[in-house]
Amino acid sequence: MQEELTPETISSSAWPGYLLLAAWLTAGAVAIVMAFGSQHVLPLLDGMLGPLKHHVTAEKAVYSPLAYFCLLSVVYLLERRVPVRDQAFFSASFWQDALWYPGSMLFRILFLGWYVALLHTLYQQYFQFLTIEAVSDWHPALRFIAAALLADFTRWLSHLIRHKVPLFWRFHAVHHSQRNLNLFTDARVHPVDHMISATLRFLPLMMFSNATVVILLWAIFETVYPKFYHGNIRLNLGPLRYILVTPQSHRVHHASEAPYRDKNFGFTFSIWDRLFGTHYKDDNAYPETGVQDEAYPVEDGLNPRDQAGVFMRLLIHPFLHISRTNKRGEH
Repeated sequence: MQEELTPETISSSAWPGYLLLAAWLTAGAVAIVMAFGSQHVLPLLDGMLGPLKHHVTAEKAVYSPLAYFCLLSVVYLLERRVPVRDQAFFSASFWQDALWYPGSMLFRILFLGWYVALLHTLYQQYFQFLTIEAVSDWHPALRFIAAALLADFTRWLSHLIRHKVPLFWRFHAVHHSQRNLNLFTDARVHPVDHMISATLRFLPLMMFSNATVVILLWAIFETVYPKFYHGNIRLNLGPLRYILVTPQSHRVHHASEAPYRDKNFGFTFSIWDRLFGTHYKDDNAYPETGVQDEAYPVEDGLNPRDQAGVFMRLLIHPFLHISRTNKRGEH
């Protein structure tokens, strides 16, 4: 006769897992209610966001949680099913990147939103001549495809520049310091690196005069898709890898070993790397990741104080490296 399942018969070590599952399902339920009840939630959020609406629109605040919930659920299942490395899901690296996530969001809300709004104002005042009026008669789908391709190309080019220019690399290297890729790794981005990237982010979409809803949907996709390909997932998407960045191709980009370095710069599409010769030829390679710099802070424990210490050291490390380099140059 099977023993009745009671709290006493369940191992105490299992309870954290059950609690996390319950919290995750609750978050999913809230996301679904927000999305399907958007007509009631949108006016409320629009009033609450106030000055933040330049960067966080009410529509994005309503629909992003559901997009996050769906994609992160898929990433979690794939990491359990087809992992590259046998690593704990809730590892020290996971918690460090999870710490960067609210830090990154705080930076975006408090500063990056205003910075993007400034870029928009400057575009309207001084660069509106760049708007391609000739495409206004195009079908909206064609206009969106052209803008999305141009936007992704500028991201690819910006990414390549941040690797090739030593000053920019010092800040971008923070993102590459992760040795155990996971679904929050895309949040480990230095604020200065954010600003460099954001400068080119919305320009193409404005040039092609896309509707706000189109820009919004693309922004949501660009926000959640990198979490998929940063996951610890042994997957190259088969034929789709010739079009899209995959967990395999982006893992090569994060590789620490010399043969893989400066390859696979794509953000959403892999076509630019294949077109310009920066694609790594082996679509089945899964190298180790990180930066070859022994001085780089590395998280190796779950203690909150230690995690916070690594976070702060990663923030200041690029400035210290630049300072040391300048001093050596002076002498």
